[in-house]
Amino acid sequence: MGISVQVTGTEELRRYEELLQRLADPSHKSELLESLGSVVESQTRRRIADEKESPSGVSWPDWSADYAKTRHGNQSLLQADGGLLDSIQYIVQKNQVRIGSPLAYAAVHQDGFSGAVQVSAHNRLITQAFGKALKHPVWQSVSSFSRQMDIPQREFLGLSSENQNEIYQVLGDFWQELMS
Repeated sequence: MGISVQVTGTEELRRYEELLQRLADPSHKSELLESLGSVVESQTRRRIADEKESPSGVSWPDWSADYAKTRHGNQSLLQADGGLLDSIQYIVQKNQVRIGSPLAYAAVHQDGFSGAVQVSAHNRLITQAFGKALKHPVWQSVSSFSRQMDIPQREFLGLSSENQNEIYQVLGDFWQELMS
């Protein structure tokens, strides 16, 4: 791919040559991708922490009544101890930027899930029985078992139209700075 520009006048020619040299510098592309990644990471974190809706503007389904009983006052949709929110990151790779989470359950929330899940054998600390706290909690062995899960989709990755406008602003600022 090549770029050809025909300009009359030495001042304009020198300006366009400088612009083409700047565009050819790989550090500028890397700088742009870093800026875009940072902005989209911030948008995604805001969606999880505050907006509670998909990029298309659809509010996330509330917790089921039974699940809501297990949540504490400071917890909200997709935020228990902040693991998912804290895991959102961007990575610049060659000519692209990727935004997401390395957590296994992130995809379940993004896409939703309905089906059986195998739970491995484990030990569980029993702290209450018959609704009353035990004076001396005990460890109990739990055999492996299957559990039916039905987790609704709560899409948090993607760009809303407002997010896209913010991206366009970053692109415009980048080009403006590059051209000045």
